[in-house]
Amino acid sequence: MEAGIGVFVLCCMSLLSPFYGVSEGELHGCPPSPNCISSQSMKFNLIHHTEALQYSVSREEAFRKVKGFIDASENVHIDEIREGEYIRLTYFTKVFRFPDRVELFFPNSEQIVQFRSHSWLGFWDVFANRIRREKFQRVLTAEDPPKKDEVFL
Repeated sequence: MEAGIGVFVLCCMSLLSPFYGVSEGELHGCPPSPNCISSQSMKFNLIHHTEALQYSVSREEAFRKVKGFIDASENVHIDEIREGEYIRLTYFTKVFRFPDRVELFFPNSEQIVQFRSHSWLGFWDVFANRIRREKFQRVLTAEDPPKKDEVFL
């Protein structure tokens, strides 16, 4: 009985995740459930840690590429955008319309994008957040923006 209550509490904790946005130059952390990844999680936190996105163009060009990818994507809503600095999105899964929050922070000092992706519902995301991160990385390293039929998730 206690184990069932513990699992229920962990699932609900994913709904009550830390706040979003940038605080003191960093994205907020992930809840304890394994349905979130962040490039600003502790380096040795294997459950939540992922690498920051890398780019070799100007910060403005990188932001433009990411924004173009988002505009061409389906099932996504832009919640907040600060031009050249920060984007907060909500993705909705195609079948059940489950919401996932994605945050991208473009710090001034480096050619990286800090990335956080968090599934609001459920305990595990079946690697959807890591797949999404790889798609954003491909957008940043591609010569040309993806075509409409190449954009998914």
